[in-house]
Amino acid sequence: MQSGVITAHAIRLRPGDDLVPAIEAAASFAMSTSQTSSAFVLTVVGSLDKVTLRMANACCKNAEEVESNEIRDWDERMEVVSLVGTLAPSGKHLHMSLSDKDGLVVGGHLVAGRVYTTLELVLGTIQNVGFQRELDDATGYRELVIKPTDHNE
Repeated sequence: MQSGVITAHAIRLRPGDDLVPAIEAAASFAMSTSQTSSAFVLTVVGSLDKVTLRMANACCKNAEEVESNEIRDWDERMEVVSLVGTLAPSGKHLHMSLSDKDGLVVGGHLVAGRVYTTLELVLGTIQNVGFQRELDDATGYRELVIKPTDHNE
């Protein structure tokens, strides 16, 4: 386990902003400003009018009959219930939950989204802790590796 001082970074995304690239840009700026390679989502409030999620363990077969996680799209106004995740210069891992007009909640791995009215994003960075993503042979995915840094990087 690694520990360090947390710094908060706040930004408001505007209507029509492309969610994932905006989060990545904000995290990159936050890490650069804090001279660290670790960022994470502290809190988010807002709404989207388009979102794409990869569903957890929901497998489907594509045209080549290869199993993969199912990807679903929503083209409707939805409230962000939660967004959690970690970001590093080498990649990200973001999960999102949203509610529709009836209050029904969906969630999964965030693939893409578009801001509807606003998205108030607060990111955290951790001094002297570095995040990177490396291929994990056990899972087959690029997983988070947490390393102490002797100095801010």
